[in-house]
Amino acid sequence: MEIDKLQEGIITCTLGLLGYIAIIDFPDKAAQPGLIIKKPFLTQEEATLILNRIDRDRGDASVEKLSARIIMHHLKDWKIWEFAWLYLLNNVVAYSFSYFLPIILKKGMGYSTTMSQVLSFPPYACACIWMFATAWIADHYRQRGLVIIFNAGMTIVGVSMMAFLTTPRDRYAGAFLGVAAANSNVPSLLSYMHNNIVGQSKRALASALLIGGGACGGIVASNIFRQVDAPGYRPAMYTVIATQAITILHVLKNFVVYTLSNRKAERGEKIIEGQEGFRHTL
Repeated sequence: MEIDKLQEGIITCTLGLLGYIAIIDFPDKAAQPGLIIKKPFLTQEEATLILNRIDRDRGDASVEKLSARIIMHHLKDWKIWEFAWLYLLNNVVAYSFSYFLPIILKKGMGYSTTMSQVLSFPPYACACIWMFATAWIADHYRQRGLVIIFNAGMTIVGVSMMAFLTTPRDRYAGAFLGVAAANSNVPSLLSYMHNNIVGQSKRALASALLIGGGACGGIVASNIFRQVDAPGYRPAMYTVIATQAITILHVLKNFVVYTLSNRKAERGEKIIEGQEGFRHTL
C-alpha cells in the first residue's frame, strides 16, 4: 500500500514538472527566454499582435498590480460571489459522483465490488465527449447560460433516474446523464465567469473564489451521502437535484439582468465592467 501511494505521488510530481515546462506563459512573457527552454515560444512581433487582439477583445492585456484596495473594490461585485456559488452547487454533484458512484453501484444497484469499479469508468468516458460537444456549441453560438441550464437539467434527469427507477440497468443509464452533464458544467461555468469579467486582477480574484467554492462543494458532497440512508441515499439525491434547480434559477435570472445591462450599454447609458464596447455573455 505504501509503495502504491509513493508511485502515485511520483506520477503527480512528474506531471507537475512537465506542466511547468510545457505550459505557455501569458503573451507578454512568452516572448522571453524561459528558465529551462531558452528559446522563446513567441517572437516579439507575434506577442505584440496577440496582446493587441486581447486589448481589442477585453481591454486587459496589461498586467495590473494587485493591492488590498483593489481586492476590496472587486469584492463588492456580486457577480464574482455568484460564480463561486454556482461552482459550489455544481461540484456538489461532480464530487458526489466521484466519491460515491462505486458505492451506489454496489449497495444501491447490487453490482459486485469489482463490477462497481469497472462500471464507474464508462460514464466519465461519455462525459469527455459530452464536454467537448457542449463546449463547441457554447463557443460557436456564444451562449454559455443555455448550455449550463441544459447540463443542469440533464443532471436532474439523470439523478432522478438513479433515485426513483427500480431496475439497475435504468438507474445506471441515469448515471451516464448525471456524470456527463455535471462534469461538462465545470468548464462551462469557468468560461461563463471569464466571459463576464474584465481585468486580470479581478479575474484572478474571481478564479480564486470560484475554486474555493468548488472545494466547498466537495466538502458538502462528502457529508450528504450517509450510511444510514443506504441503499437509496434519498436525502443526498434530493440535495443534488436541488443544487441543479437552484443553478437553473440563477442563470435564468442572469438572462434578465445581463440582457437589461447590455441594452443600457447599447443606448450609451452605462459602461459595463468599465470597458467601452464590452457586453455580457448570456
